[in-house]
Amino acid sequence: MSERDKLSAVVAKAWRSFDSAASLKSRVSPAIPILFFGDLDAYVNSQPRVLTVGLNPSRNEFPEGDPFQRFPLAENAAAGDRQRYLDALSAYFRTRPYARWFNSFEPLLNGMGASYYDGRTSTVLHTDICSPIATDPTWSRLGEADRRVLVDDGRTLWHELLAALQPNVVLLSVAKSHLEHIWFDAMGPWEPVHTFNLKADGASRKHPYRVRGRWHLIGVKPALLVFCPASQTPLGSISTAQKRELGAIIAKMNRPT
Repeated sequence: MSERDKLSAVVAKAWRSFDSAASLKSRVSPAIPILFFGDLDAYVNSQPRVLTVGLNPSRNEFPEGDPFQRFPLAENAAAGDRQRYLDALSAYFRTRPYARWFNSFEPLLNGMGASYYDGRTSTVLHTDICSPIATDPTWSRLGEADRRVLVDDGRTLWHELLAALQPNVVLLSVAKSHLEHIWFDAMGPWEPVHTFNLKADGASRKHPYRVRGRWHLIGVKPALLVFCPASQTPLGSISTAQKRELGAIIAKMNRPT
């Protein structure tokens, strides 16, 4: 069974979740659920398979005036158009990606020899742990009632998606509280990966930037989950050079024995 076939049930659930949220004023419309961002087929053939994780898609993924400029293949798509839908998601970084946000992760990925874009041995997908549905306002400003509606489906969807995608490395740059909602079996405790005590200019940090990792079983295979604290943007507290340094460190980490 191909990865696209493995995603059939998850895609259907994503569309049902999108339809269920139609009554929420915060749901961006017109839009589609974004199960992932990036080239699925290239990801499947990558070594290692790397995923990044945020909370939910930005309202900027569907700009006013031309809401499907980033997903032109998905305009007028319906829940039953699975292949067209997956093609639209896969073409994202070759179309008009919301680069300003994704550029926060890109130097770290480059340090691993990976990228969201073509030209690296590892092509990365981005996923969202809370919901595949874009909202306005952003997650941090959503009302509690709207959040509950979205995460009821969204967290389960994210876990089912990862089980189908079978990643080797999962990079999370979210609030620490979201780590409590990772249901995959842990193979040990969270352990230090690296600590940045200095800023880019060499000045001491008032609060060291601590990166931690933990191995989990996703399906029957071990995957390294790496937690990088977020600020306004993913990894926003460290410099581009430090992100590349961190990527190189993560790339050298061995599987647990």
